[in-house]
Amino acid sequence: MESSYLALTAKAAAQHGAFSKKQATDLGVASSVLSRRVRNGSLVRPYEGVYVVAGSAATWERSVIVAVFSTSADAVASHGTACHLYELARRPRQIEVSVPGGSRPVRSHIIHRSTDLIPADVQLVKGIPCTSPARTLVDSGIPWGVKFAARCLDEGVCRGLVTDIEVASVLHRVARKGRNGVGPIRLVLITRSGWAGLTESQIEAQLFRLLKEAGIDLPEAQVRIHGRGGGVIVRVDFVFHDVMLVIELDSFNFHADQQSFRRDRRSQNALVLEGYRVLRFSAWDVMAAPEYVISQVATALAAATQSI
Repeated sequence: MESSYLALTAKAAAQHGAFSKKQATDLGVASSVLSRRVRNGSLVRPYEGVYVVAGSAATWERSVIVAVFSTSADAVASHGTACHLYELARRPRQIEVSVPGGSRPVRSHIIHRSTDLIPADVQLVKGIPCTSPARTLVDSGIPWGVKFAARCLDEGVCRGLVTDIEVASVLHRVARKGRNGVGPIRLVLITRSGWAGLTESQIEAQLFRLLKEAGIDLPEAQVRIHGRGGGVIVRVDFVFHDVMLVIELDSFNFHADQQSFRRDRRSQNALVLEGYRVLRFSAWDVMAAPEYVISQVATALAAATQSI
C-alpha cells in the first residue's frame, strides 16, 4: 500500500501537486487512505474527487489541473487557458475547461460543453490535459475575436507547434457541424493564405486540378442545362453528363445578398426536378479540405455508376 501511495505522490508531482480520485484508485490507493491523509493534513481536498498534496506550490498551473479534475474525468483545459499553456498568449483572467458533452457542474472556472471534442483534439501540456494546438487555435476566437486568433496562430506557426493546414483541417471538421464561434480563425486563415482575393474562375481551376490529380474523369465546365421543354434552365459550374451529376461552387463572397441566395436555391430545385443530382462545395471546402471534396465526388460517381 505504501508503494502505491508513493507512486501516487510521484504522479501528483508531475501534475503540479494534484491528482484525481480515479488516478488514486487506478494505482491501488484506497479511499480510506485518502481520507486519513486529508484528516492528518498531508492532503487537501478542494473538490470532491480532487486532491492536492499539502505544501505543493500554489501555482496557476495547479489551479488549472484542479479545475480540469473537478469538472469531469474527460475534461481538458481549453480556449484562452490552453493558449497560455502553449505560451501563445497572456494568462487569462478565468480558467476555461472543455468537456465532451454531458452536464456542466457549477464551478468558479468557465466550462464549455463540446459535442465535437475527440481524442485527437487532446494532449498533455506541462502535465495538464489540454486541447491540442490546432484545436486550441480553432477555439481561440471565442470570445476574443480575430486579432487575438491571428496573434496566437502567428506565434504557434512560428514556434513549430502547428501549421495552417492542421488548423484548417480541424476547423473544417468542427465547422461542418454548424458550430458557432469559428468565424474569427476562418477569416484569419483565409486572409493569411490570400484566398479572400480569389475569383470564381480560380476556385473552379483549383477544383479541376484536384479532380485531375485524383484520377477522376473531368467534367464539363460552365454548361447551360436545358429542361425538358428545350429552354435553358440554368448554367452550372461543372456537370458529369453521363451520370447527370452537377457540381456547384460557392465563392468566399457567396450569399452577399438575399436575392442571390434565393436564385441559387431555385436553380438547384430546377436541376433536381430535371433528374440531376447536385453537389455543392464552398470555396473553403476546395481550398482547405480537398480530401473531403474528392471523397464526396468519388462517392457520388460510384453510386451513380452502380445505379445505371
